[in-house]
Amino acid sequence: MTQSAVSHQVRQLEAHLGCRLFRRNNPGIELTEDGRTLLAGVSDGLQHIRAAVHRVRTRGQTGLLTVSAPTSIATWWLVPRLGRFAIRHPRIEVRIAAMENMPDFARDGVDLAIVAQPSAKAHLSATSMPLVREEVFPVCSPALLDGDGRLSIKDLKHHALLREDGYRDADLSPVRPELDWNVWLKFLGLEGEEAHGPRFSHFGLALRAAIDGAGLVLGRSPMIDAELAAGRLVRPFGDVRMMASTTFVALWPGALVDDARLVAMREFLLDESCGCELAAGPCGIPPSERDQKEREERSVSLAN
Repeated sequence: MTQSAVSHQVRQLEAHLGCRLFRRNNPGIELTEDGRTLLAGVSDGLQHIRAAVHRVRTRGQTGLLTVSAPTSIATWWLVPRLGRFAIRHPRIEVRIAAMENMPDFARDGVDLAIVAQPSAKAHLSATSMPLVREEVFPVCSPALLDGDGRLSIKDLKHHALLREDGYRDADLSPVRPELDWNVWLKFLGLEGEEAHGPRFSHFGLALRAAIDGAGLVLGRSPMIDAELAAGRLVRPFGDVRMMASTTFVALWPGALVDDARLVAMREFLLDESCGCELAAGPCGIPPSERDQKEREERSVSLAN
């Protein structure tokens, strides 16, 4: 297409829109404010089209299903279970995308997203399904216990408390108090004590350090259930715990509600979220009657 033809098309578009898209300088041109607005919208639309075409092509060729999830739950909860999904659905190729925030389904090419939502807002609907609500409690390597297999709460001041930086606001106030060691010290009756120990940008790093005996970490069940079952971590203070303020929820676009791959993944996640057996081995806690009732209720709701 010649330069004059392009100029003619631009003038026609400007006449159609009733505004100037380019400011003609000498030499060169630049976008007007209206031009920049149109460019942003058109670019976003083209990205959606490109992502949709890619998803249609890959789905037809490989049965690809893309699931996004925060790195922590993807690493410690979802990935250990994928072997069982592969056995049940060998023709579905699963791609796991680590995303800390809610994706744009079309732009990011995601079919199902696992995200953390405030528990009060985590409801079952045609496009969402609550999965797991974490329980938080201190854990450590058995190497930190004394000869009697115990650790006193008062001994906390003598051990490193491994901390995550990812759950604080800009003013360093805790976004999720149940994941803050200073909140836990007060909860355990250690008024005036301040948490000390290494800081980590990610839960998995702090957990790895705890497994290696570097200190205590605030464990998050069910993500640490396999480590407890294998004896790599222990709960030194027994059944003391806090319920998390958030729930992990599966979300999917309305256009894919009846997609066979998505239905298979939803049913699989439903089974896994109501049980507590990891691919690495059982956690030793049998599914309760409440879990079974919850599974039946959610199955009925999804079917309707």
